Amino acid sequence: MSKKEIGDYGEKLAQRYLRRRFYRIIETNYKTKHGEIDIIAKNRKHLVFCEVKTRSCTEALKYFGNPASAVNYKKQQHILSAVKEYLYFNNTSLNPRIDIIEVYLDFENRKKYRIEHIENAFGE
Repeated sequence: MSKKEIGDYGEKLAQRYLRRRFYRIIETNYKTKHGEIDIIAKNRKHLVFCEVKTRSCTEALKYFGNPASAVNYKKQQHILSAVKEYLYFNNTSLNPRIDIIEVYLDFENRKKYRIEHIENAFGE
């Protein structure tokens, strides 16, 4: 699998995870000139902007760390800019929140995976 295919598959799994928890997917791959938001979803209280990061369950974790560690300060600033732009053009009464969804894949058995959902990943 290419890096893009792995990322796309992880995003599909994250969308399924959110739907099972009663989130409604509003948009995927929302792009601005400043950044991209992988998934925009909502529940009763929040408009949630999700960054999805996918890693192998095997040796890659030893070398690259957990998926959330890839969301460094620079990446956070790009996401925040994209969120601000989305909110500027899309009025909402819901509280905005930025989450990270980590997807851990078993490449030998693609049906085996684990998801960690980090709510409010950037703090208040």
